[in-house]
Amino acid sequence: MNIPSLQELCATHSVTGDTQNVIRLLAAKLKKRGISSEISSYGVLLFGNRKNPKVLVSAHADEIGFMVSKKNDDGTFLVNKSGIVGPTQLNNSHVYVETHKGKIYGFFYPKLELGSNNPESFQETFLDTIDNNAVQVGDFGSYMRVFEKNKEKVIATGLDNKAGVELVLELVEENPELLKSTLFSFVTEEEASYDCIAGVAHRFSPEYAMVVDMFPVNHISKGKVEQMAVLGKGPAVLLGMGGAYHLHETIRKKLDSVKVSYQTAIVDIPFPPEPQILQRNGITKGMNIFIPMLGWHDGAYTMNINDFEQSKKFTLAMHRTLIK
Repeated sequence: MNIPSLQELCATHSVTGDTQNVIRLLAAKLKKRGISSEISSYGVLLFGNRKNPKVLVSAHADEIGFMVSKKNDDGTFLVNKSGIVGPTQLNNSHVYVETHKGKIYGFFYPKLELGSNNPESFQETFLDTIDNNAVQVGDFGSYMRVFEKNKEKVIATGLDNKAGVELVLELVEENPELLKSTLFSFVTEEEASYDCIAGVAHRFSPEYAMVVDMFPVNHISKGKVEQMAVLGKGPAVLLGMGGAYHLHETIRKKLDSVKVSYQTAIVDIPFPPEPQILQRNGITKGMNIFIPMLGWHDGAYTMNINDFEQSKKFTLAMHRTLIK
């Protein structure tokens, strides 16, 4: 794993709705490698085969956060969420706001009576920063950046889904021949609606798609049917989700010939996964490849480096199976 590259990605502002910084960084990284790219009208970064790709490999470059929505009379702020994040998660969190003066650091506090730390709406919290005059309504922010590592793991803010983005970058750098048959995309609205990945599928109509993301292994669902991945056993393939999505039959059959080990996951989260969105064009057959992690839309995530490396090996092996 290229730790410096991952750390740079995790440090880069990329809140859903305000992703131009990370897209510019990724375009520059590709240009440095001699790879041309384009930015779609949705803000999606595209590279590789943009004429007749058989396979799409995608990872979302955005992450959750908030948008400043109102300035209070005392100079503090109210916010609206960006992506799937709740007031309880951000409450009592150290955060930053991306402003015209750069990152301004601040903290969320509850409006509720002392002792209550479970606000039900963002109207029950407020944001204070070290320079409230620099913060404007419409500015975006997220959690304060954290990045720690040792030989076995990385604990960092923004690993959902900078880890997937880094995996794709390394996959292409180590296997440049993939650019001939494959369209690669870094999408910018996964945390909100997945609309931009649907646009990629409709524009290019690849036969297959692999979406690289993270999987929260520490959350226990209330659903009766589930199969959770764990840390330390490599990637997970999503078999079913919310009772309405099942991995495409063609992909299930092709999985049998992949020699790299993987886990399976069945979850009861109600919103549709990316493959279901991709398949709406009637041509593309998609799958999710998940890197197991501790955390989900929290201030930091924990990822085993070996899980990252095994996920990269599996993605390459699955790609070779799909293009046969």
